Amino acid sequence: MALVESFSGIRGIYDKDLTDAIAVRYAYSYCSFLKNKTKKNSVTIVLGMDTRASGIKLADSIMGILDCNFIDIGIAPTPAVEFAVRHFNADGGIIITASHNEPYWNGFKFLNSDGSILGENDMNIVINNSKALKEFHKIQERKILEKNTEAVKKYTEFIFSILGRENIERIKTSKQKIVIDPNGGTAVIAKKILEQAGVEVFGVSMNYGEFNRIVEPTEDSLIYLKNVIDENKADFAAGFDCDADRVEILMGNGQLLSGNYILALVVDEILSSSKNPRSQFIVVNDVTSNAVRDVVQKHGAKLREVEVGETNVVQEMSKLKAIVGGEGSSGGVIMPPSKCRDGILTLLTILSIVAKKQKKLEDVVDEFPKYYNLKRKIEFDIANHNKIKKYLKDYYSKKGLEIRETGSIKGGLKVITAENSFVWFRASRTEGNVFRIVSESDGKKEAEKLMEESIDVFNKANE
Repeated sequence: MALVESFSGIRGIYDKDLTDAIAVRYAYSYCSFLKNKTKKNSVTIVLGMDTRASGIKLADSIMGILDCNFIDIGIAPTPAVEFAVRHFNADGGIIITASHNEPYWNGFKFLNSDGSILGENDMNIVINNSKALKEFHKIQERKILEKNTEAVKKYTEFIFSILGRENIERIKTSKQKIVIDPNGGTAVIAKKILEQAGVEVFGVSMNYGEFNRIVEPTEDSLIYLKNVIDENKADFAAGFDCDADRVEILMGNGQLLSGNYILALVVDEILSSSKNPRSQFIVVNDVTSNAVRDVVQKHGAKLREVEVGETNVVQEMSKLKAIVGGEGSSGGVIMPPSKCRDGILTLLTILSIVAKKQKKLEDVVDEFPKYYNLKRKIEFDIANHNKIKKYLKDYYSKKGLEIRETGSIKGGLKVITAENSFVWFRASRTEGNVFRIVSESDGKKEAEKLMEESIDVFNKANE
C-alpha cells in the first residue's frame, strides 16, 4: 500500500508509507505555501489531532522543525480544529488524522484561513512542492501556545449558536437518553457537550486511543449497540469515526439510520424553517441518496451535485450561499457558518428534530421515502483506472442510459437507470487501490440486481 495523496489530504500506514521524515516534508511545504499566499515571513498554524498513538510523534516532529508559530489544541474533533483556525485568526491549520481509516494509519488535512480543507489546486501545490524540497531553513524564534480548553469551550458555544437557543431548550425539555460510541476517538468530548444540552448520555469506549471496533461507523460495526440501548432504556445510539466529522445512528429498533437519511432529516428541518425555501440551494455529493433529492423537491428548493470530497461540497456551498449541504455517503452534515462535516453538531440537530416532532426517531424516519442503498469496495489495479472508467461508460451508454460525471477522469461516474435508481462508480482517494460501487433504488430487488450487474461489468473491465 503506497501513500495516498489527494485533495482529501495525505494518508498512509504510519512508519511504513508515512514516516516522521515524510510528514515533515509535507508540513514544511504547507508552511511555505501559507507564507507565499499571505506574503508573511511568519505564519500562525493551528495544530490538532485525533487519538491515534502516532499522532503525538507526528506533532512533535512537525513542531520541532517548522519555522512558524503554533496554536496547539491537542486532541480535538476535526470540526473543532477547523473552528479554532477561525477563532484564533490563524493563517491555516494542520489536522493529524486518518479519519475513518484503521488506527495503524495516519495522515494530514491542511486548512485554509477560514478553516476549510484546501481545494484541489492548492493541495496539489503542497504535494508537488513537498517532493521538490532540498533543505529546510533553520528555525527562528517562534511561539507554541497550548489552547485545548479554550478551543473546545468556544467550539461548543459555536455549535450551540448554529443550533439556536430555541432548539437547545427543546432538547432539554424532551429529556432524551442516548448511547454514544466514540470508539476511543475525539468524539469522547461529545458526552459533556450533549449533557450541557440536557441529554442523558451513556458512553461506551470512552478512553482515548482504545479502539474496540473498526474505526468507520457502519451497520456491522455498530449492531452490538442494540443491547446497550436496551439495557439502558435509551432512545438510540450514535457511533463516530476517529476525528468525529461523521456519525451514524443505530435506532431503538436496531436499524441503522444511515448518513443519507441523517442528511435528509436535517435538510428537511432546515428547509421547513426557511422563510423562502424556493430560493435556497442544497449541495451534496453525487452519490448521495435520492432521499435527499426528494426532500429538496418537496420544498421547491434547488439541488446541486458535486464530486465526492468535502472540499468540493464546501466550495460549491460558498459559491451558491447554500444553507446546508453534506455527503450522505459519509454521515456528516455541513451547516454554515461551519466549513466541514460535523458529527457532534449533526447529532444535536437530530435530537432537536426528535424533540420538535415529539416522536421516536424511527417514526420520524418512516415518514420519508424508502430507498435501498448498497455499497461495495473492490480492489483493482491502479494502472487500469482509466481503461475501467471508459469500459463502464461505454457499457452503460450502449444501454441508452443517462450518465453523469463529476470532476476529472478520477471523479464520479453516475448512471441513472430509472427515475428512482442509479449505480455509481469511483476510485477511492483515501484507500489506495479500492474502487467504490454504490447502487440505489426504491425497490430492494432492483438495488440488488443493479449491484450484481455493476460488479460483473466492473470485473470484466478490470480483466
